[in-house]
Amino acid sequence: MGSLTKAALICGSGSMIILISILINLPFAVQTFLLLAGLAVSVYGVFLLVKMVVKPPEKSLETLTEQASAQAPKKKKRPTSTL
Repeated sequence: MGSLTKAALICGSGSMIILISILINLPFAVQTFLLLAGLAVSVYGVFLLVKMVVKPPEKSLETLTEQASAQAPKKKKRPTSTL
């Protein structure tokens, strides 16, 4: 799984924790704890996304360069005649 996907899933899970804590009728202390936990998870996901934008992984840049140079032009197939 790519790092972008992981960061997006972390942000989404934090948002879902916040949504669930609001929708379910829970005691005030539990609801506050879930809100703070969801906020912390979402902030961590945003931190991962910002870190990825500021300093992109070197591996992905090398792989893209290798993939571009490795692609060879395709040969045309000769039509076969059926007699």
